[in-house]
Amino acid sequence: MDALSEVFRSIHLESTNCYRLELAAPWAIGMNAFEGAVFLVVVRGSSWLQIEGIDTPMPLVGGDLVILPKGQSHTLRDSLSGNPSIAEFEQLLQADSDEAPTVLKAGGTGLPTTVMYGRFSFEPLPENPLLSALPPLLIVKGEEGRAVEWLDTTLQFMASETVTARPGAQVVINHLAGILLVQAVRAYIQNQECHDRCWLRALTDPQIGEAIHLIHRHPEQVWTAEELAERVGISRTTFFTQFRELVGEPPNKYLTRWRMQRASQILRSQRIPLSAVASSVGYESEASFSKAFKQWMGQSPGAYRQANGTAKA
Repeated sequence: MDALSEVFRSIHLESTNCYRLELAAPWAIGMNAFEGAVFLVVVRGSSWLQIEGIDTPMPLVGGDLVILPKGQSHTLRDSLSGNPSIAEFEQLLQADSDEAPTVLKAGGTGLPTTVMYGRFSFEPLPENPLLSALPPLLIVKGEEGRAVEWLDTTLQFMASETVTARPGAQVVINHLAGILLVQAVRAYIQNQECHDRCWLRALTDPQIGEAIHLIHRHPEQVWTAEELAERVGISRTTFFTQFRELVGEPPNKYLTRWRMQRASQILRSQRIPLSAVASSVGYESEASFSKAFKQWMGQSPGAYRQANGTAKA
């Protein structure tokens, strides 16, 4: 498994709520800030997107995919002219009693626009490494009013599942939405916006990406810069310099960060002794692990486990 795959595996996408918005001009829909990520795809028609913290409204046309990794509040509207009353998205949801993925309608009797809209919910983490590394806005532009090929195929499946009540539909939607996120991140990494000093691009570097993969895959190992440099086939000095330039911090700090990230996940999800948690993330004793965890997280492993709902085994 490559380093980027490891990162996606570690963030634990818990659920995705997906809706098909059938809109007719004039219309405007306000979406509150969401503790997760948000995506929307213009299936047909056009719209304007206004995002909190971004001054310039963004025009969207058919085939455009937008992801807001920070889940900031935003408004979709058919036009910047006129002043239709803003329909609150949460109110549209409350007006629909169906618990299954649904079609939501709003607006007047004018030109139609269809938008696939969804929200990603992740396992609560002290720091989500992927979302923290992404900018406030990701956009994949369509081609001549149509979605790019991989997006068009995914949307066809997703649209089919959102308008049916077939068993397992939500599981399918979750997987399809996850594909949208992966593909958007891939596109961002290849984009010029992700410059050389970009942790996500570091994942694709032949040597540094392999070192990150080793750290992610085996946090229990006693990794040193010398050992990692040898494993990826470059000198220690070159490795240390390139790692710091690409990742933004030295290897030992990144290793500790990942170990604490992994430890917090284990504490939340597994009923195993703290000594076993310590061993699984590379600490020889429970005491040394507890000290490091408290320095990093601001509380002891036991207190963190108790606060996050997992009792000690």
